Amino acid sequence: MTECCRRRRVPQVSMPEAVQIAYELGPKWVHRFGRTAGLLTACVLVFGQFGLCTVYLVFVAKNFKEIGDYYGGKYNERYYVLGACLLLLPLFLIRRLKYLVPLNLVSNFLLYGGFAFIMYYLFSGLPDPRERQLTTCPSEWLVFFGIASFSLTAVGSMLVVEANMAQPQSYLGMFGVLNVSVFFILLSNIFFGIMGYWRFGEIVEASITLNIPQNEILSQLIKVFIATGIFLSYPLNGFVVITVIFSDYSEATEKGRYHTLQEYAVRLSFLLLTGLVAVGVPNLAALTELEGAFSLSNLNLLCPALIDIFLNYDVGYGRLRWKLVRDLLLIVVGLVFGIVGCTMAMKQLVDDFRTTLQHM
Repeated sequence: MTECCRRRRVPQVSMPEAVQIAYELGPKWVHRFGRTAGLLTACVLVFGQFGLCTVYLVFVAKNFKEIGDYYGGKYNERYYVLGACLLLLPLFLIRRLKYLVPLNLVSNFLLYGGFAFIMYYLFSGLPDPRERQLTTCPSEWLVFFGIASFSLTAVGSMLVVEANMAQPQSYLGMFGVLNVSVFFILLSNIFFGIMGYWRFGEIVEASITLNIPQNEILSQLIKVFIATGIFLSYPLNGFVVITVIFSDYSEATEKGRYHTLQEYAVRLSFLLLTGLVAVGVPNLAALTELEGAFSLSNLNLLCPALIDIFLNYDVGYGRLRWKLVRDLLLIVVGLVFGIVGCTMAMKQLVDDFRTTLQHM
């Protein structure tokens, strides 16, 4: 995307715009597909953020249900999804990114506070590692990759943050904001993945917070901290969709007569739709796998590889065409991973939806 800015001599471009520029700079036969490819990329970006926000709603609902079941009646978790949507309504109507910064600061403090407290349960009662099965059948590997890749699917949020930074040049580089943040994300996931399975084994849930006791104050505090942290990060991820629609594909401007009304309508519709999907299929693991497989394959593998292929078409692919080989390999991996991962997740979600209809 930085190279696209340099080629077109503009300060910044969005990901859909970068795809369109790359197609226009590639072989002649792909020029005609530039605008369509950019539009499809925008759709993928919107759908990816939609899935991400849906997972957040299910996660919040499941954790608060654990607390609600202990102190009150055992209500269906779908009521908690609806409650989360109502509470999110005023937060999601915030139209300026700078006003979301305090929410995300509080979100990060709550998340890492919850992570610190949960160590008590992870390190107490650890069994002998030899009691755990250290390998599993290859058919389950894709499920793992889909869920693990969920942590790297926030491409839309990354782009929005970069576009609104006072010093966007500090975003890239070896020790830039992007690499440092992704490093901590990977470190956190590796740690909780290993410790969660070591501590709870085959009964580990889609979220470790669902494995800790319901009847202890500390465990309830952990659930509140982490669920509230995820809850407060919803507006930023939903903000990406609004940015795509109203910055790249809307003729309306800030001075437009109905611009504000249209934006509020889109925000309300987005929140309502994510809530409806979360109510219909509240399967946290399957939703996480679907979102991870879909977004990672498209936004992290296919789009960057295609952009790189077309941008290097005129200047060359390096010695032995290693850049072309690398990009083609990324495309193959992205296609296989996306098709198989999404198919497996969709099968689980369809089965869940059928079960939901049977109990209505």
